[in-house]
Amino acid sequence: MSNLVKRKGVYYAEVRVPPDVRNIIGKAVFRRSTGCRDKRNAELEAAPWVSEWWKLIKASRANPEEVTERIASLKALNTQQQEDREYAAIEHEYGADGQRTGRSVGWTDAELAMEDYLWDLQNKLSPSEYQYYESIYTGRRGVPIGLFASAWVEDEYATNTPRTQQEAHTAIKHAAKYFPTINDLTVSNRQKWLKEDSRAKSTVQKELGYVRSYWLWLRNNQHIGQSKRNPFLKDDIKWPKKLKEKQSWLPFDVPEVVALRSAAVDKGDLVLTRFIDIALYTGMRLSEVAQVSRDSLEDINGIQCLRVRDDAKTAASSSRLVPLVSTLASRVDFSSIAPADADDAGQAVGKRFGRLKTSLGHGKLKVFHSIRKTATTIFEQAGVPEGITADIVGHEKATITYGLYSGGTSIEQRKEAMESFEALMLQREAEVSA
Repeated sequence: MSNLVKRKGVYYAEVRVPPDVRNIIGKAVFRRSTGCRDKRNAELEAAPWVSEWWKLIKASRANPEEVTERIASLKALNTQQQEDREYAAIEHEYGADGQRTGRSVGWTDAELAMEDYLWDLQNKLSPSEYQYYESIYTGRRGVPIGLFASAWVEDEYATNTPRTQQEAHTAIKHAAKYFPTINDLTVSNRQKWLKEDSRAKSTVQKELGYVRSYWLWLRNNQHIGQSKRNPFLKDDIKWPKKLKEKQSWLPFDVPEVVALRSAAVDKGDLVLTRFIDIALYTGMRLSEVAQVSRDSLEDINGIQCLRVRDDAKTAASSSRLVPLVSTLASRVDFSSIAPADADDAGQAVGKRFGRLKTSLGHGKLKVFHSIRKTATTIFEQAGVPEGITADIVGHEKATITYGLYSGGTSIEQRKEAMESFEALMLQREAEVSA
């Protein structure tokens, strides 16, 4: 990878900003430490950063989405004004005798604004670029469905967690397969989606909920005409019986996790090995492990802990403290882990883990999350009270007394539980190699 630079034994990701956009971006170089001394692992850590930097550079040179959004907005507004017969100017037809024929042509405010805008674009853009935008306005080309997704998420999910915001974006990306343009948001395409999708029913329902929200936002913001039928009304939807009911992930047993870790080590994938170790000895989710860095270490009452991300999946998960056992501290050098882009890092490692577990013969119901179930199983078998385990792994407590009224277990209680867990986990690992 040409974007790696080694300084004092550590690889840094680096991209020099082209001179023509430095004043826009505000810097001459993007640079970030991977925290890795091994080049291969550094490449894996740096790849998503470098990709994002080049996207920013490209976006700084031109913003075609802004042009498309403007055209799409004027086009939708024109449709609405035409339906309501709101004309800014009307030209009547006259016959040879000077009398009106009864025929007339009206122009809306949106049409007049669009003429001015297209004229300006024609003077600024190349002929091929201009034809692309002009074809969107005339209807020869549809408005891409994802054009307004970022604005929608900003409006509707600003106070939600980054995870929810990412889910919303992902839902629209997936929907683009069946609704490539805004004009394709129809009942027939909705039915095609539901007919072809083979995922769990709950997953499809959740995605459709996001798309429904997006459709309503598009209409409320005049990107879709007010008279257009809503294809996502709940009462109109009949769910295909073939959609799978939700299936729970199965836990790995300890020998299986040991084999997965050994395979990751043999491949030289130290990042994946680190993820497996942290998940096994803390019960963290993939996205939580991806957020762990040297900044996660905290000393609480003389006990070294890992602080979980503050925007984890649930309220019970966010900002929780997990005491660091000596086995995990010996396997992972937390002080050398630089903060990373958690979403990109987690997705990349998740894909590598998926390929690895498949190569070892594990099916679809065993995934990275299954390691979290392995850890929870060991907590139970070690005799750790359920309430303490819930506080460590970030589960909601089942009872009203503990769930609503308790302030949570102490760090000392969690440390004692982690030591019991560690003792049994080491015993199970030893049995594998015996």
